[in-house]
Amino acid sequence: MDKIILGILMLHRMTAYEMKNVIKNSFKSMCSDSLGSIQAALKRLFEREMVTFEEVVENGVNKKRYAITEAGQKELLEWLKIPIDTSKTRNADLAKLLFMGYVSKKEREILIDKIILSLEEEYRSLLQLRESIDIHGEQSQLEEDLNRDKQYRERMNSLYNKSKLSNKIKEISKFTLATLDYGIDTTEFNIEWFKRLRKKL
Repeated sequence: MDKIILGILMLHRMTAYEMKNVIKNSFKSMCSDSLGSIQAALKRLFEREMVTFEEVVENGVNKKRYAITEAGQKELLEWLKIPIDTSKTRNADLAKLLFMGYVSKKEREILIDKIILSLEEEYRSLLQLRESIDIHGEQSQLEEDLNRDKQYRERMNSLYNKSKLSNKIKEISKFTLATLDYGIDTTEFNIEWFKRLRKKL
């Protein structure tokens, strides 16, 4: 969760509640969106001087708005240089598949049908999310936000110096969409895999 928070804070200053909404909408398959988990991660990151915060009052409510520090950016960029280890994707529920031979054929059929239905629902949800994204609108909004925040604009410009800010934002968006497409493709594969298993019962 710590690295996901650092990645989110690379683009915007945010409160813990705003991060909760971003994680709920975009990262729920990767980490918990509970406010307690987010606040615990922010506390760890603050103690390691990877984030800082300013106290603000909005509508009479005191809030902490967090920002990534240079140390946090360095930590994130070093972590990004380590290749993705897809073998680390753990799902303890897969043990149910391993031990499914212990239940009756009828129960297996019911269980697999429920898995397929759940995956199909997730697949539809991911497709709706993909279709709802106004990538150009989001890129324009991000560019406006960065142009209003000098510190964040300078941070973004430092990433790869020879590229315009708008081009950097397009590169970031490209991989945001690629991650969503990975989720869509993986879910589609899982649906077809379980349908094949169902036919073998």
